[in-house]
Amino acid sequence: MTLKLGTEIPGTSAEGNITTLWVPTIADIKRPTMAELEAGTDISNYVMLGGWTFEPSQDTVSDQRENSTQDFGAPGRKSAGDISIEVIDNTNTEHAEQNKAVTLMAEGSSGFIVRRRGMATDAPLAAGQKLTVVSVKCGEKKVLNPDANTMIRSTIPLFAQAPGWESETAEIAAAAASHA
Repeated sequence: MTLKLGTEIPGTSAEGNITTLWVPTIADIKRPTMAELEAGTDISNYVMLGGWTFEPSQDTVSDQRENSTQDFGAPGRKSAGDISIEVIDNTNTEHAEQNKAVTLMAEGSSGFIVRRRGMATDAPLAAGQKLTVVSVKCGEKKVLNPDANTMIRSTIPLFAQAPGWESETAEIAAAAASHA
């Protein structure tokens, strides 16, 4: 099939169409269950626009054959790169009790960042939806210096840990059939 020039390809705005969860436990990052996700905390309202940094990369395994004048390659080791999340930080403010992102992701905490793109934040999670799931350990909170007309916020560095990550390749598992 050939795409004709001038064919309009629809796009979806990112604004209001990203959900971010902090989930304490996921048994299989390729197939998180609704129960696991519902045990998590929706931190979407704390995450600053553009505040999620996760840029996985993959090295190349060099494949240079002496009988060829070309260099070949194969997929090599993967790296999660620098991972961080910039969030509203209500420490010491009149809203100090609404500071879940900072308190849940305190230094040394381990859990999973789960992200869903392309659907309204208030759309319910459902079996079959694609997710990014990253197993992380939290580092020391970095208090950000304020700019004019900004919220008080901090960046939390995150470090990938086993079992690793699924970059929009995880899928919410279907509920197990009940046997009556």
